[in-house]
Amino acid sequence: MKINKLALFCVFSFSFPGLVLANGFDAAISERVKQASNPTTPKTNISQLATDDIELVRVAVAANRRAPTDVHLQLANDSSAEVRMALALNIDAPEQAKLILAHDDDHDVRLRLAKCGYMYPSVLKILAKDSSAEVRKLVAVNHNATTEILAMMINDPDHLIRKDVKKHPEITAAILRLAVTDHQD
Repeated sequence: MKINKLALFCVFSFSFPGLVLANGFDAAISERVKQASNPTTPKTNISQLATDDIELVRVAVAANRRAPTDVHLQLANDSSAEVRMALALNIDAPEQAKLILAHDDDHDVRLRLAKCGYMYPSVLKILAKDSSAEVRKLVAVNHNATTEILAMMINDPDHLIRKDVKKHPEITAAILRLAVTDHQD
């Protein structure tokens, strides 16, 4: 199980103020993470923090719901998968950034997008065709999946995904008629 570095850092930094951790966290990094996380930090500062050498600072910027659009677009192409995953889970990240992430090479980034309950239908439409059945399965149960997406997925190669599509609250009789008869369903 992967521990969320930002959450762990926040626990340490706020539970034990002034503590310098042996793994390299210091007061300067702690301050930059706090600034990067703060929705009231000026946009020029956020833009600078988005290029920080420390991954944890960039993760905090990516998770910041008030970071500027251009910063989120920049972080959608960050070299760190942790940064891109934080951006994927940021419900206020712009659609353009999420569309970039929908094509990400990292499976875990696309998985985070598909898990997000407040995902743009345009992103779910891309993920509905993902090579990973795990990603497609999450799209099939996502409440933001539109009838168009469900129609695309009704004949998915994976029978468990087809079952999820048929149970989706937005499924219609017209979509169900598109389903190819299959004894496994």
